[in-house]
Amino acid sequence: KKMSLIQLTFIVAVNMMGSGIIMLPTNMAKVGAISLLSWVVTALGSMAMAYGFAQAGIYNRRPGGLAAYAEDAYGKDGYFQTFFLYFVSLAIANVAVAVSALGYLAGFFPALTATPGATCAGVIGLLWLTSIANFGGPKLTGRIGSVTVWGVILPVGFMAFFGWFWFKGSTFAEAWNPNGLSIVQGMGSSISLTLWAFLGLESASQNASAVENPKRDVPIACLFGTLGAAVIYVLSTTAIQGVVPNADLQAATGSFGTAFTQMFNPTVGSIVMGLAVMACVGSLFGWQFTLATVAKDAADTGMFPRIFGKMTANGAPIPGMVMVGVVHTKLAL
Repeated sequence: KKMSLIQLTFIVAVNMMGSGIIMLPTNMAKVGAISLLSWVVTALGSMAMAYGFAQAGIYNRRPGGLAAYAEDAYGKDGYFQTFFLYFVSLAIANVAVAVSALGYLAGFFPALTATPGATCAGVIGLLWLTSIANFGGPKLTGRIGSVTVWGVILPVGFMAFFGWFWFKGSTFAEAWNPNGLSIVQGMGSSISLTLWAFLGLESASQNASAVENPKRDVPIACLFGTLGAAVIYVLSTTAIQGVVPNADLQAATGSFGTAFTQMFNPTVGSIVMGLAVMACVGSLFGWQFTLATVAKDAADTGMFPRIFGKMTANGAPIPGMVMVGVVHTKLAL
């Protein structure tokens, strides 16, 4: 009932690409195409971190992921500090991903974000929906992740490899440095954006207890998931800067939808927007499961309330997911 190597690799990819890449071109356009240089730093750094997680996964096969790695060096104090900070960061990030997903959905159903109250209700509903969907256990989560990841792979992959047919050097040149920044300033202004896109490279190690052969599967999923995401990130964000004028890209509510509208027609743009919704929801789905797994592993070692460690026959920590849902609801409010 556990997930396979391919499913774990998809989880890593969808956790990174599901929300990180969708709005990235719009945010980077505000700095200019010079921001693309930050990929050099973050891609190399992220691969180094992925390799570190992969090696740690080989030597430490206990549940707990990065918190278990910290325990080897710093004892129980190191475990708890690492686990708790990671748990809090994911809880906050999941609400942010839900807001992003709701924003894309609002392109089809404007009432979802018509008022702050409607937005809050929509975010809470989406968070609970993805939590409940995870009640089926890790194998179901892996299968859904294997499907939703195509919401990113199809449009972003197409842009990365075929968007060059619509690429214009003049458009790219005009977008290069509209704010007159130095190379160091341009890279520094966007490193936080590109690094956010790689959040998720550690999720293979965090889900080690949910795979059949963690010693083999975790390192492979970690490295290949990160490498694949890095290649697609660099190619797609570079191509889109030469397809859509910088001013239009800055104003876009859905950068890839805008690009495909310009490349083809509004209908294709709407389809891509729909795929973006699927990708964001899939990313949230994967992160919800990862968060529950982190809490379960900590509960199993006595570092968190026992309720988070209770499992169903399907391998789903449902009581913990419900508790996490309560935390998310408070954060959304």
